[in-house]
Amino acid sequence: MLKWLCVAVLFTAGVSAQTSTNASLLSAFNEHRYPQAVEMAGSALKSRPTDPWLWTLRGMALDGMGKSTEGLANLDKALSINSRYVPALKAAAQLTYQHRDSRAAAMLNRLLAIEPDEPAAHAMMGVLAFEAHHCADAVVHFEKSAQLVLNSEASATEYASCLLEEHRSADAVALLSQARLRYASSRNLRYDLGLAQSENGQSADALTTLQPTPDDDPGILNLRSSLESAAGNLDAAFADLKRAVEMDPTIERNYLDMALLCLDHDQDQRAADALTVGIQHLPKNAALYAVRGIAYSELSKYDEAEKDFEKAKELEPKGSLGGVGHSVLYVEREQPERALQSLRQQLKKSPEDAALNTLLGDLLMHQGATPSTPEFREAENAVTRALSTEPRNVEALILMGKIDLEKNDLAGAFDALERANKLDPDNRTVLSQMLLTLRKMGRKDDAVNVAQRLKSLLGKDEKLDKDPIRTASAHN
Repeated sequence: MLKWLCVAVLFTAGVSAQTSTNASLLSAFNEHRYPQAVEMAGSALKSRPTDPWLWTLRGMALDGMGKSTEGLANLDKALSINSRYVPALKAAAQLTYQHRDSRAAAMLNRLLAIEPDEPAAHAMMGVLAFEAHHCADAVVHFEKSAQLVLNSEASATEYASCLLEEHRSADAVALLSQARLRYASSRNLRYDLGLAQSENGQSADALTTLQPTPDDDPGILNLRSSLESAAGNLDAAFADLKRAVEMDPTIERNYLDMALLCLDHDQDQRAADALTVGIQHLPKNAALYAVRGIAYSELSKYDEAEKDFEKAKELEPKGSLGGVGHSVLYVEREQPERALQSLRQQLKKSPEDAALNTLLGDLLMHQGATPSTPEFREAENAVTRALSTEPRNVEALILMGKIDLEKNDLAGAFDALERANKLDPDNRTVLSQMLLTLRKMGRKDDAVNVAQRLKSLLGKDEKLDKDPIRTASAHN
């Protein structure tokens, strides 16, 4: 938590006359003799009831005794006497911030209206904005208190997190590099810097930052594994995940990442074996069963796959993992009718499930449904339900674009695809469908621009799927 550099500075205005009473009060406060300071301030207020300095010091002393409500009441009294009394504003801002009082932001704003360059106030406002998930505002305040922010590892990571969210990865790398110089032993900052470097396209630097050390933890190992995998070092990636699993066998993600790494490289049995170990440690995890079912289906072990999908449905009856898995299994076994039957049964239980509705619509369209058929109307209704539940579902928007194209509703198709593009600008399927639609609409110049964007994407690697940056609240 951020603190003022020196609390005593708040009260220098009160000792300008250098009275013995004021000096004794300030001495008691600075020496943490809070009950004595409260008593002395109370006595002095009998003869000086409109002195905001006395009310301010008494309020801070009461807070020092753990009586924050009474302390804030005394600070309110000081501000009722002089609403622009800076020591009282600073004290009230500090206390409301420390106790996360609902008035903290208002107090800090009142102080900044008088002292707009006060770095500690900006630092506190930055933290409050971060906690409220307002990263754009947080960055503005952190920028005005950069050096003070670096005095706290927690606030430095919060600042970096918001820089990444605002797509300023280079600035996050610079900030975290400075923070690591101050907190060289921090494992969290090591992870955060590696993440920021990878976000900034500095994969080699990220691997250097995350090179193996005795203090590796499962999160570091998982992040390094994703970087190793992207660099083509599959054995190293698998070894990191294996070590992460051994270090903490209760983390679901490491089993899933290990299995997906194996499935991506046609090591289906290895994937199934990894998930079996995971299920031994997490026997009630639906995702592990569902993905193992996919691995079994790739191995043509359809009975085992079906059992796993059934178990996933049993463990997560309101989820779509088992139902989707079943449908995929039926498609792979060239049993589309059974896939449709499974999806329809699942939708009777969960009619608003976006994943199930999207999969049903996709399967019906793949079977060649045309606008004049009941299957086409069923597909359209399913995708409409999916978007009603999840209006930001990119896959459903892509599918709605295809459905509108089949209906020759070019404006509707482009609208759906444009919404998908805003949500996922680098989605190649979206861009391909937009290109086709624009050409049909005769918008040649726009089609050329989309074609250029699509071409530039074809040479890029897939983005790494990473954890968010670590902050003190999440990892300490």
